[in-house]
Amino acid sequence: MSEETTIHEAGTCSRAYETDANGLAHWTETHADAWIGLLETHKHLTRALDAELIAQHSLSLSALELLARLASADDRQLHLSALAAASGLSLSRVSRIIDTLEDRGLVARVNCPNDARAVHAKLDETGLELVLAAQSTHFASVQAAFFDLLDEDEIATLARVFGKFAPGSAGQCSASG
Repeated sequence: MSEETTIHEAGTCSRAYETDANGLAHWTETHADAWIGLLETHKHLTRALDAELIAQHSLSLSALELLARLASADDRQLHLSALAAASGLSLSRVSRIIDTLEDRGLVARVNCPNDARAVHAKLDETGLELVLAAQSTHFASVQAAFFDLLDEDEIATLARVFGKFAPGSAGQCSASG
């Protein structure tokens, strides 16, 4: 395998992939450890966190995120399209989750006061109580499964690295973490 060098805005770095004799691309070992490690860590953590929330609160991570965003919103309500945009979920996915939460008596759909065509999801008191309980579970689980395995320097490094890809995103997601 040959390793090539490429130039980008940050300077010179080794190429993240190599090609073999057949022309097939493969990550270098260091780049595979970084990229595949990120993907596998995300997959394992989200599956475990999702399973725990479902077992303890009958809520998925996505449902908790939507509820937490509603809890943080003015008058505890948001337009469904705003929930979709903020969460990165499709509008149809948000609508299905809101249907389920509405069936459980946690949210209600209300007409938007400024736009008769728009619908808001509004969190009620029962939903707020569930958000508080589920967040407690979720934050403790993230602490145990992620932060407790890292030292302060590693956490600071991850914050710097991921801050490059999603600057300012931590402030947008503080409700559900």
